[in-house]
Amino acid sequence: MKKYVLALGIAGSTIALASCGGSPQAAPTVTATQTVTATQTVTAPAPTVTVTQTVAPADAPAPAAPAVATAVLPADAAGQNAQALSDELQALGFKHVVWNSDTGNSVFLLSNWTVTSLEKAGESVPLSKTIVAHVTKPGQ
Repeated sequence: MKKYVLALGIAGSTIALASCGGSPQAAPTVTATQTVTATQTVTAPAPTVTVTQTVAPADAPAPAAPAVATAVLPADAAGQNAQALSDELQALGFKHVVWNSDTGNSVFLLSNWTVTSLEKAGESVPLSKTIVAHVTKPGQ
């Protein structure tokens, strides 16, 4: 929006008035100010949108499913110290191991327990699966 200011001035001239012994006086100066507002509307062109789509040919093979990470569980786990088996399973990449006590007791300190069996021992298992190890505490 543009604004224009127009100033008009009326300069007074000195008018001498003669009156009984009077002196000439200056006429007052008057200034008139007028504000003019002009509005201009501008229409911008609509934005251009480009959509690109890539279509595979009908005879193209489907993308292969992502490979699932697997590892082979140790086959010789029975008789091993539970802490040693835990370290080995972690090194293979397994993150979820359930330690199941053969006597029904809670398993807290793995170094005090001996592995009696490992489910799916010697098999290739996805790393995301939970591994179940059966353990017993010597002397119980």
